[in-house]
Amino acid sequence: MKNYIGSPGEGKAWHHIVEQSQVGKRANFPASEVNNVKNIISIPHRSGTVHSKISAHYSSKFDYTNGLTVRDWLATQSFEDQFKYGKELLEEFGDVSSTSKGWVFTEFK
Repeated sequence: MKNYIGSPGEGKAWHHIVEQSQVGKRANFPASEVNNVKNIISIPHRSGTVHSKISAHYSSKFDYTNGLTVRDWLATQSFEDQFKYGKELLEEFGDVSSTSKGWVFTEFK
């Protein structure tokens, strides 16, 4: 897939809106659904950036996760619900828009 879509850009990484960890054992989603241009977006990647904040969030526990990490709690949700959750989390940090070539993220300044 990365050969097909190219580089995410300098200082950025490809981010899966529904995490790659949901393939197979965790949520049993097919790799083709998760590793798909409709599920990835280029976001800032380094310490303290949007990517690290989102990763920290997925490792956290909240009242609504019933003692599970967000990542493990999401494994009990449908692909569509996980996608909605991930997109809404991204929208806390910037604008997320759909284009004919996939998703685009513009960080709030």
